[in-house]
Amino acid sequence: MTLRTRLTGLIAALTIVAIVIALPITLLAVGANPLPDTWPTLDQARTALTSPDDGTLALGALRVLGWAAWLFLTGSIALEILARARGVRAPRLPGLHAPQAAAAGLVGAAILLFVTAPLTGTPAQAAPMTTHVTTQTVTNAAARAATPVTGADQGSPTPEPARATPSHTHATTARPDPATVEHVVERGETLWSLAERYLGAGIRYTELADLNRDVLGPNPGFLTVGQVLQVPTGESSTGAQSDTQMAGHVVTVRRGDTLSQIAQEQLGNGDKYPEIFEASKDAVQPDGRHLSDPDLILPGWKLSIPAMKAAASETPGPHREQTGTEHPRPGSSEPAAPAQPTPRAAAPQAAPESPTTPRADAPTVQQPEPTPAATSGDTHDDADPRHGAWMLAGLTGGGAMLAGAMLLALRGRRKAQFRARRPGRTIAAPEPLLAPVEKTLTAAGGPASVDVEVMDEALRRLAAATAASTAPMPELAAVELAQRALTLHLSTPTTLEGPWVGSADQLHWTLPAGADLRDIGPLTPDQPAPYPLLVTIGAGDDGSVWMLNIEDLDLSITGDATFGRDFARYLAAEIACNPWSHGVRVDLVGVAHEVADMNTDRIRVHTGGEPDPAAEALADAITMIDRSAEADADIATARARQDGADAWPARLLLVDANEGIEASPGESAARELPPALEQLLQTVYRHPGQTGTCVVVRGEREGTPGLVLRVTGNGRVSLPHAGLDLIAVGLTRDEAQGCAALLAQSEDLSDAPVPVDQHARDGWRAWSDEAGALREEHTTARHAPADEDARAGSLLQHDDQDYLRKGATTRDDLETLAPKVPQRVRDAVADADPTLGDDLAMWWSQDCPLPRLTLLGPVAARTRGTPVTKRKPYYTEMLAYLATRAHGATPEELADAFSITPAKARDYVRIVRDWLGTNPRTGQAHLPDARKAPAAIARGVGVYEVLDLLVDADLFRRLRVRGESRGPDGVDDLRKALRLVQGRPFDRLRDGGWSFLSEGDRLDQHMVCAIVDVAHLVTTYSLQAGDTRQARLAAETAAIAAPDEEIPRLDLAAVADAEGHPREAERILRDEVCNRTDDECAPPELSDRTKRVIATREWHERTRKAG
Repeated sequence: MTLRTRLTGLIAALTIVAIVIALPITLLAVGANPLPDTWPTLDQARTALTSPDDGTLALGALRVLGWAAWLFLTGSIALEILARARGVRAPRLPGLHAPQAAAAGLVGAAILLFVTAPLTGTPAQAAPMTTHVTTQTVTNAAARAATPVTGADQGSPTPEPARATPSHTHATTARPDPATVEHVVERGETLWSLAERYLGAGIRYTELADLNRDVLGPNPGFLTVGQVLQVPTGESSTGAQSDTQMAGHVVTVRRGDTLSQIAQEQLGNGDKYPEIFEASKDAVQPDGRHLSDPDLILPGWKLSIPAMKAAASETPGPHREQTGTEHPRPGSSEPAAPAQPTPRAAAPQAAPESPTTPRADAPTVQQPEPTPAATSGDTHDDADPRHGAWMLAGLTGGGAMLAGAMLLALRGRRKAQFRARRPGRTIAAPEPLLAPVEKTLTAAGGPASVDVEVMDEALRRLAAATAASTAPMPELAAVELAQRALTLHLSTPTTLEGPWVGSADQLHWTLPAGADLRDIGPLTPDQPAPYPLLVTIGAGDDGSVWMLNIEDLDLSITGDATFGRDFARYLAAEIACNPWSHGVRVDLVGVAHEVADMNTDRIRVHTGGEPDPAAEALADAITMIDRSAEADADIATARARQDGADAWPARLLLVDANEGIEASPGESAARELPPALEQLLQTVYRHPGQTGTCVVVRGEREGTPGLVLRVTGNGRVSLPHAGLDLIAVGLTRDEAQGCAALLAQSEDLSDAPVPVDQHARDGWRAWSDEAGALREEHTTARHAPADEDARAGSLLQHDDQDYLRKGATTRDDLETLAPKVPQRVRDAVADADPTLGDDLAMWWSQDCPLPRLTLLGPVAARTRGTPVTKRKPYYTEMLAYLATRAHGATPEELADAFSITPAKARDYVRIVRDWLGTNPRTGQAHLPDARKAPAAIARGVGVYEVLDLLVDADLFRRLRVRGESRGPDGVDDLRKALRLVQGRPFDRLRDGGWSFLSEGDRLDQHMVCAIVDVAHLVTTYSLQAGDTRQARLAAETAAIAAPDEEIPRLDLAAVADAEGHPREAERILRDEVCNRTDDECAPPELSDRTKRVIATREWHERTRKAG
């Protein structure tokens, strides 16, 4: 305990004594007696108030104010002392925030005088480092440099990687960092109260002080509102687990509590809230109710905390890497579930190492000098210390290129999933554990995907132009992607035509940003990509991204083993996803096995007991040498010209030379390579440009003849051959497994039921699923016998055969989309949404008094409040997030969704509130105070909720559920719903934004399904009725909104037939169904539903012609 801390406690204690005792004595001493000798009469009071004051009245007012101040302060202090003695938070009294805050601070500081624990006490520790505790936030080490790439938002800040020195201390001797979560200081909180809350005893506040020295300094005093402190999780603070906690106990809900927050405090993990829910759901609460909704707990309720299991012995999990060379990197963490990637605090930027002087015969790469902005570490004012808590660092910085390629691959596979979907269903959703992966792809991969597509197109156009001129392809060594240009670095001088701008030595050719790609050359259909083994290796200190053409290279990855393996994983992952790597075969031996599921067509894993991949690669390389000699061209040129009858594929062999070998300090881990591999290396080295093969060997080896990439322990990669020193790319094992799991899941063409909102108890949501369809439990089968409700009817009331003969549908479709609906359900649905008609009329009104949000097309908002002139796409996204939360969003949820601080979240909400304006129905704001929103009252916690905002997606679903319940009369509602569709749902989104769509129910995907299903119903109904105009309008609306779906294309074929245009129907079947492919592969097999439609309509002859 320091002297300053003791003095702080003494001053606070004396202040309390002065307020409680000295102040009333002083007031009495100056004659300010609160009880006068005589009370004034009514006439005396009237005279005093109407006569000029001689000072008596003023002195009397001061006397009253003095005693009132004493009463408020003394009462607040007494209330705070009593609350602390009971171990609870003092209740907040209206109008007394200032005196209560002052009292809380004084009492908390006064406690310091009586605490005997030394300030240097041991802080709450996490589990030993051997278990790699996963923290919820990354606060002390930046992940990789989030460097901008071409096409990125120029206004976005560029976070710099934290500088750190490599640490390879053994885990048994390293001091583990505590596993912590963030806590934002609220009014009245002190270190003592936080210690009581998180550590079980206020006297342990010194441990919190030690954990937050960088925030509080060496001599902590008062806390200020908004400070962000690190507090231990329950799992890491074993000393805070009292016997009562271990055995199970009961807690009382306080205002503002949530079930996950209580689980975090009591069980050490917010995800364990279902355990509390299960233990408490049968208990009768003081108000007579039961806990039935995890999102709804009320102050005063009693919750049962289940007994906590004793910590198991800390042994590595079955998926944890066991090799001794995998030392934990500074700040890295490894989760328990291997499929769940964790934020990577690796690859910190260190001072650039002096590059080796390049060889005289090698072209030097023009590497810009680091700018002050790139090394100063300054951040934008809006930078959030929690930014990237869910971000996979391996997909940021230079790794954003992989994020962009992965996003393009994911979109392509989602197209196949939508194409195979059946009516009334949705595509299969990834596991919730994979949400951080998809969120990262959306945030980092969105802007980068543009760079990937631009570079791919530019190089294919260059290949087409070069092939047309009969000139050889440039010998590409590397590509540099900067914010304003794409630069090709060549090995030999070459002349390129405009718009390329060359250097004097003709070794560096730049394509300026904004150049018309058509000026490069033609975009020949199916033009092979000339450089299929072009991969990212790192990012420069100026933010540029560097890619290396590794085809025909013998490449060695040396240096730090951990970062070297991460680097190798990244190379394999890019080849698996890059659009220009189609046709490449990757053989993995001893390294990067985790990425195999990203693309099983390209990647093969070799674990022994099979033909030697090096021998196979050697045979292929020799074949390619012979073919190259016959074509009298290098591989890249022959590939661009499409010489010969066969393609010119590339091949990559990735080998860990030191697999299973642990080198002792000071010793080399090098070993002799197998003969076939040695011969392959020599062949590739001696025949540059002729093998189409790359061999990458991770690990030290004797007599390395080829190119060497040295990866350092502080996350940099140097290429002495070219004078490059970069921030290295890399994927940890967990990141690679998460990426592979997401892409593998997207290969599953099985559809799934549309989810329902289980928490909806009234209104239209209680009757529909998330796509607006009437829930199955409220319907009966189409062919069920008539029951007591003879008025039950179907939207498609005629016999199935009538619709099968004229439409493009199946019996299963009719049963799913048009079941019978009882009359009682029809009446109940109408009663549940009485304002639908008025709301729809206002949506189309030219003078709508309510704000409107468009999601079924390009996203936009129309409001009547204070106009937003800057950053409108961002605030539109925030409005959409709040509008699509059926039960509101807490400030913390909003902050987490947008990766901003709670303070910024509150500030931005204020702007959105002003933008929406005043609700004409209530006279209050459309976005009320978080404490006063209806959802906040129901949940007992502050919630942001937008009221009376018209959203087209909601109107669509409201019309659908009402229409499906009304029988044939409901078709008019479905047509009105389709009128709301203005294009693809959630179109033209802000680059890098909308990552929240990847969590929970995918409204963007559900609305695509909803539009197609409603359009299919209207088309089928209209074709049976002979109304081809309405049938075509519905089918074309669906085709525009969902161009990847096959249902609208079959509907359009049926419409063309009905209109008397059989050739158009045949063209649709041939080009848009049977021979359609959404990637570079052959057309996929038709789905079972499509086959049944073709068989029912007797379109076999046309499909044979299509084939």
